[in-house]
Amino acid sequence: MRLYIFRCRARPGIYAATRFETASNLPREECSGGWAFYERVDLTPKGRLRFAVDATRLRRQVQQNGWYMWEESAPEWRLGIAPEDRLVRRDEERPPAEHESTASVLVSVPTTKKASPTAPPAPPAPPEVGPARPVGVSTPAEERPARSVAAPAVWHQVVWFDIPTRDLDRAVRFYSAVLGTALKKEQAGPGVAIAMLPHSEGSIGGCLVQNMDARPSESGPLLYLNTQGRLDEATNAVEKYGGKVLAARHSISPFGFRAIVLDSEGNRIALHSM
Repeated sequence: MRLYIFRCRARPGIYAATRFETASNLPREECSGGWAFYERVDLTPKGRLRFAVDATRLRRQVQQNGWYMWEESAPEWRLGIAPEDRLVRRDEERPPAEHESTASVLVSVPTTKKASPTAPPAPPAPPEVGPARPVGVSTPAEERPARSVAAPAVWHQVVWFDIPTRDLDRAVRFYSAVLGTALKKEQAGPGVAIAMLPHSEGSIGGCLVQNMDARPSESGPLLYLNTQGRLDEATNAVEKYGGKVLAARHSISPFGFRAIVLDSEGNRIALHSM
């Protein structure tokens, strides 16, 4: 089970685990300052956590409610955690980009000074060394420095998106027809229901969200959804399922074609195809 651990900004001793990277289903009334990403956990069926919380209870609560919250002092690394159960930090998932540093390059400079006859022979000059490439070696738990609650490294300009809905059942029917695949409604916590949009493992994805804060808008950021090879079919389904076509299919060469529509909830989106 993949979990995302968040820490309350206003109350640092409060932690929460959720299946959703956006933390959109975590209770806001318990954390007025908002939730800050702490780290990602890949929890195996018999895995353990380094937090002072029962892993079995946490797993059961997340499966039932979509999230689990607890309070404790700052966690420390525990010994004896199997490699496959260790916590994976966001900055470990992909090696950082290589940047050449003048401090990391050793240059051998010839010298004209002769060595003294009585002095021991000088060691050979070190070869030129380029910037060290990051390697996938994990630091032992007891040697890890204490990490601060900082924002995770950003790999993409967009990592996830939530599409607000007023009526999730209606939105599921609309997007299932437009995207050509059946969406499934899920309960993601008290007062929060979602439906995941299709995306492959490791790729950027999103979901439809219905909660008390949902505010569909036709003037916010324009989100592009892939309808590769079936743009006309997708556009034809828009009005049939409660949406509205604002701009029919048109070229955005050399980036293919798009149609701009309102979904059934009043969100302005773009349907795209190459």
